[in-house]
Amino acid sequence: MKTRINPIFLLYLFVCLTLMFSKPSAAQNVAYTFETIDVEGVDFLALTASSDFDDYAGYTKSPDGEKEIGFTLIDDVFTTYDYPGSQNTYFYALGNDGRAAGHYQDSDGLHHGVILENGELRRYDFPDAVQTEIYGISDATGVLTGSWIDAEGVRRGFSGDRIIEVPGAMATFADFTTGTGAVAGVYIDSAGVYKGYVHAPDGRFIFGDVLETSRGDWFFIHGITDFGVFVVRAQVEGDVPRTYVGRFGQLGELQYPDSVSTEGWNINRDNSVVGHYESADGRTHGFIARPASHTPPPPVVVPTGFAFETIAVAGVDFLELTASSDFGDYAGNTLSADGEKIVGFTLIDGVFQTYDYPGSQNTYFYALGNDGRAAGYYQDSDGLHHGVILENGELRQYDFPGSVQTEIFGISDATGALTGNFIDDVGVRRGFSGETIVEVPGAVATYADFVSGSGAIVGSFINSDGVYKGYGRAPDGRFAFVDVVEGSAVDWLFIHGINDVGVFVVRAQVAGDVPRTYVGRYGQLGELQFPESVSTEGYNINQDGSVVGYYDTADGQRHGFIARPTAPTEPDDVPKPDDLGDGFNVTLAKGLNMISVPLAPPKPMNARALAALTGATTVITLDTAHQQFVGYTPDAPDDGFLIEGGQGYIVNVPETREVTFVGSAWTNESAAAAPAIAAQPSAHGWAFVVSGHLAGTSTYDGYHVIVRNPSTDSTITAAVRGRYFAAATADLSRQNVVEVGDVVHVQVIGPDGNVESDTFRYSVTPESIENAVLSIRLDRIGQPRQTQLLQNFPNPFNPETWIPYHLSTDADVKLTIYDTQGVVVRQLDLGHQLAGYYTDGTKAAYWDGRNALGEGVASGVYFYHLSAGDYSATRRMLILK
Repeated sequence: MKTRINPIFLLYLFVCLTLMFSKPSAAQNVAYTFETIDVEGVDFLALTASSDFDDYAGYTKSPDGEKEIGFTLIDDVFTTYDYPGSQNTYFYALGNDGRAAGHYQDSDGLHHGVILENGELRRYDFPDAVQTEIYGISDATGVLTGSWIDAEGVRRGFSGDRIIEVPGAMATFADFTTGTGAVAGVYIDSAGVYKGYVHAPDGRFIFGDVLETSRGDWFFIHGITDFGVFVVRAQVEGDVPRTYVGRFGQLGELQYPDSVSTEGWNINRDNSVVGHYESADGRTHGFIARPASHTPPPPVVVPTGFAFETIAVAGVDFLELTASSDFGDYAGNTLSADGEKIVGFTLIDGVFQTYDYPGSQNTYFYALGNDGRAAGYYQDSDGLHHGVILENGELRQYDFPGSVQTEIFGISDATGALTGNFIDDVGVRRGFSGETIVEVPGAVATYADFVSGSGAIVGSFINSDGVYKGYGRAPDGRFAFVDVVEGSAVDWLFIHGINDVGVFVVRAQVAGDVPRTYVGRYGQLGELQFPESVSTEGYNINQDGSVVGYYDTADGQRHGFIARPTAPTEPDDVPKPDDLGDGFNVTLAKGLNMISVPLAPPKPMNARALAALTGATTVITLDTAHQQFVGYTPDAPDDGFLIEGGQGYIVNVPETREVTFVGSAWTNESAAAAPAIAAQPSAHGWAFVVSGHLAGTSTYDGYHVIVRNPSTDSTITAAVRGRYFAAATADLSRQNVVEVGDVVHVQVIGPDGNVESDTFRYSVTPESIENAVLSIRLDRIGQPRQTQLLQNFPNPFNPETWIPYHLSTDADVKLTIYDTQGVVVRQLDLGHQLAGYYTDGTKAAYWDGRNALGEGVASGVYFYHLSAGDYSATRRMLILK
């Protein structure tokens, strides 16, 4: 099997996994050539940003030398900018569209974001911010990235309208945003120490130690290229600021020759660094530092700690193993009984079976799914290749649309999509995954070999010089290009896969040499060689780091092998071979399924992981302590509830699929008492989640969302986490809890029980029934759409009551109580009230049933009249004594 479920974005594949699992080595100077960027007559040029067109921005001194002001150097034209009334103005970002951004310091010393657009400066304050600083402009989306401080002095990062706050941090800084929306920056932990992080678009954080720091030191991550090369600016207490460049675990210091200090602020796609340095004469100069030469990949070393096991079949001398499943099943190629051609084989549950496409010259298998499907291609009588799929014991042809030749190399267990290559009628080779065509710009040929569960594709391509290069393609279509091994020295190179902890398997051949296999993380590849073999070719890598392939011996035989890591090569929380135990297959029918997790996974499983594994649109569990269903959807900002053994979970899947659980037997008593059950599917409608987000930049922890379905007279409540909620309901007897056309009423309640929203109404659609999720967005929290006077409570009453109301705008509020003759009984001047909901016992108007003289009024009907600005309304109430 060539594909594994992998929720990690392309950025993580090449960068962030090494962030988590690597420690930086001692910093050493790196090989760069420097070019000074100066402007005639300017002695202070603090260069901080650049575009892809060799334009620059930063800050300099004002003509009188009394303050610092921003500048741009575009098409060699130097222009300065000073925000009116500011103490200082700084630029730290420059877009390809010519926009610059940074912040200015006002007369009180506070910082406000500033944007240069069409030659004009304008102020930008992040909503609710007291101070705002901008450090990045995304050329992909145009969003701004930076940091802001609220009225309580808390610093958080932002990117667009997204708030970045590391849990438990004293302060969070955001500096850089990728085209896919991942944000890189630093935070200060509770001990006052700076740490690095990456914040994924789905809200997850990945943390790593970039540099060894202590309290009093600081560092900032200012950027990262598609190749995973960072630029970091840091200062140790008592030292000058310094700059470090490289990949995590391989950072080296960048220092302008003979400078007093060097500060790098921006890194370009070609790994060149832009910044400024201070010379001994006290002047500050801009610089661009370019790699002294094309940086070759790290030297190849032989990986240690692998135990090899030969995979053999009695009487078979040629066993070309190319694929494996999660259950120790295999597929590949062998010789036909007469030895005249190559045919595909599977080795499932110890049963060896060969397959020969009718009329073919040869048949090859290169992929094996957990569902037992195998795939590859066959060679027809004209020598052309056509995709072939083994399904339910039968072979069928698959040609990518518009292709003359098709080759399949992967099957995704996550989506069922095929991955491979095709050649069109003019001879151009491109990759494909599902219906997506993969073509590296300017490439002579593109090969696709592996696709992750999130849709990221890895493979190789041939450039215009005929050299093989590696690439990764993000789900949004962006490419990252990598030299896995020295490209110009190889005849061919193929990236066959990468597991969830960033370990690659690469197959390559240098002219005149045998094919070889390389395994490891990017920048740490080593050759994998079966002992005393003539050649070793690895085709598949599993989550535990084991590699499957074949090797040739001196007697001319070809054998399958699996190479398993024998020593811990990953951190403690990464699955090891001994941890994985058995596999268990569960078939999920389209729609709602009741399942439990049959095996204890190597790592604790949460709702996010179960949703990713099953492809579910929602996961529901029963909180037995409170006898309440709890829902989770993949767009939640956190990982959700813990998945436990012996517990039942409801999952809704869009299509019928087979899911593999890997692990060992549960050992906790509850799991033993309630053994794992297989999926129990049934029709739609017996479980449902109303899920969504509360609009705005605030968080609403402590708030609740109440969902009522008048059609069933049922009400469910869900707590808000940040801005997210998921209100779940189910009927375990499989009776419908919702129907198409039902109109659900939704309202937000504050921590004190006060209503904080109007009543929203949403219709249940066939699509939401099919997904078992109604996704909504609630806006204007705390801001009524109209002013209203509501019915008092209790009513009838004796002797006191509360009178609720809504204010759509700030207003002076007065409440007057009359008897049936129109005589004023009591007037309550509530003063100037802010817009909001005044509905519960702490906020609603209160009347103690007494008149203006303090005397209790008699039983009977009374009227209450509310005046608020231009609004007035009257309602009746009843006192019964």
